[in-house]
Amino acid sequence: MTSTTAPATATPELLEVVNPATGEHVATVACTAGDEVSAIADRAREAQASWGRTPWRERARVLRRFHDLLFERADEVLDTIQSETGKSRRDALSELISVAGTARYFLAHGRRQLATRRARGALPWVTSAREVLHPRGLVGLITPWNFPFLLGIGDALPALAAGNAVLLKPSELTPRSALLARDLLLEAGLDPELLHVLVGTGAELGAPLIDAVDYIGFTGSLATGRLVAQRAAARPIPCSLELGGKNPMLVLPGANVDQAVAGLLLGSFANAGQTCIGIERVYVHAELWDDFVTAAATATASLRQGWSTGWDVDLGSLASNDHAERVRDHLRDAIERGATVVAGGLDVPEGLPETFVAPTLLTDTSDGMLLQREETFGPVVRLERVASEAEAIQRANDSEYGLNASVWAGSRRAGRHVARQLVAGSVGVNSTLLIYGSFDVPMGGTRASGIGARHGAQGMRRFCRSQSIVSSFPQRGGYEGLLGLADSPRGALLLLRAMRTLRRIPGAR
Repeated sequence: MTSTTAPATATPELLEVVNPATGEHVATVACTAGDEVSAIADRAREAQASWGRTPWRERARVLRRFHDLLFERADEVLDTIQSETGKSRRDALSELISVAGTARYFLAHGRRQLATRRARGALPWVTSAREVLHPRGLVGLITPWNFPFLLGIGDALPALAAGNAVLLKPSELTPRSALLARDLLLEAGLDPELLHVLVGTGAELGAPLIDAVDYIGFTGSLATGRLVAQRAAARPIPCSLELGGKNPMLVLPGANVDQAVAGLLLGSFANAGQTCIGIERVYVHAELWDDFVTAAATATASLRQGWSTGWDVDLGSLASNDHAERVRDHLRDAIERGATVVAGGLDVPEGLPETFVAPTLLTDTSDGMLLQREETFGPVVRLERVASEAEAIQRANDSEYGLNASVWAGSRRAGRHVARQLVAGSVGVNSTLLIYGSFDVPMGGTRASGIGARHGAQGMRRFCRSQSIVSSFPQRGGYEGLLGLADSPRGALLLLRAMRTLRRIPGAR
């Protein structure tokens, strides 16, 4: 999930964590020095050698206990997330729910996903093939500030379940959520050497982390993702990258306007717009345009924004002053170039600090505006009228990104027909953020939105090294010895005829 990380207040030893919604000091956290990473990695590898041989039922026992602790300690988890992000209580709850769902999914399906797979051999009945999965060894994860608990530990769960050790570097803005998640896993029975949280800046820890691990998973900005991929390729080690998006929503004939507006609010303003799969641009068919804009403006203006540890706020703050100013730069540029504000705007909501940006809807946007192409990553959405379904699809696909999309149409069937034509790793029909709760299918992007995917079998298998074990009969040197039969023109002809008939024998293909 894309993030623009503001500099934290830090020394080489200590890092100060601040609540962006209030400006209050939350905690001082000890940093990890770059030259410590190698020694930490050595200890993790030593622990992993045993963990990788541990039966599934014992690994699952840790995951199961961790899942239950999430609910037993829910208030602590929510308080911690809110204290370093400034987000609303409901947005913090969405992190807890998603982490718990991730744990349940891999508890239910992990054993099967890791099981040895029998496959077809080179020659039916007399040769065989098996695919065996092994842990990669030491997995590195670099995660952003926008969902510090979910992204901090969500990818670590399948990595650990697959038998790996993990080095996790959370954003320096939000380290406490990852540290709490580690504490819960240790309380659940995990060896402390199997999961290390490295606290500090990417400049200090990014390179030594990538250099120490066997696999790197990165969630963040496109620019940083390219650097991560280059560093990984130089070794080389495999990597997965989720790099954000400029996600479209299509509102087409037959859609219920009020339901689509509800989807817009959830998809665009959840987490104050700081969501990689969130909606930033909406293409509305002309026959629904007037009703949609009116209803969307009214609904957006009714959203409650502020700081609260209760359930009475819809949007919290953005992650930092620097990020809020970047979002306002996009908004200011659009207004100066002729965009019309139909809800929200540049003014900081009354009584709130500058880390808050009002949920904003714009019309009359055009090429050349910063928010037309760049990811804004805040509560700012542009609405555009289209004359046809084909135009909506064409404009939705006109982006360097391809992470998520949303379609609202007259029926699920019509929505799925449009979805197949969109260039995106995931598409929600009558939904916006559903992909993150759909644990049995891959979640990842295409184009500049990244490579690889979390969730589903892919989400487990990416943390594994695949090994093929093939077996043959021993006579005449095994399968390869069959070519020895071609020791004369007649022998070669007979061998070719035998191979040709295989296509016609049931079960031989």
